[in-house]
Amino acid sequence: MSEGGHVITFVSEVIRFDGPGGWHGVFLPPDATSEARFFGRANALGAIAVRAQIGATEVRTSLFPDKRRDSFLLPLKAALRRSENVKEGDRITVTLLVET
Repeated sequence: MSEGGHVITFVSEVIRFDGPGGWHGVFLPPDATSEARFFGRANALGAIAVRAQIGATEVRTSLFPDKRRDSFLLPLKAALRRSENVKEGDRITVTLLVET
């Protein structure tokens, strides 16, 4: 997964957000947030395009800035959660490839 970018690996707890659809995600810990800011290229809204791997599943997605937490949110789509049996409260290992 390291071709053409910077690899960031971290462990974080899956959270569920209230609201329509009840979507899930993980927040990057401080060290991973710093690396994403340094190596990532943010778009006009501050989002950074990445490839994310959880278990054997790899997806293209984006990190979204969260100013209240001074972090980034990685959303976890339902298909990914189903394929890797990921649920709210699970601590998961995430590997990101940030294109440099």
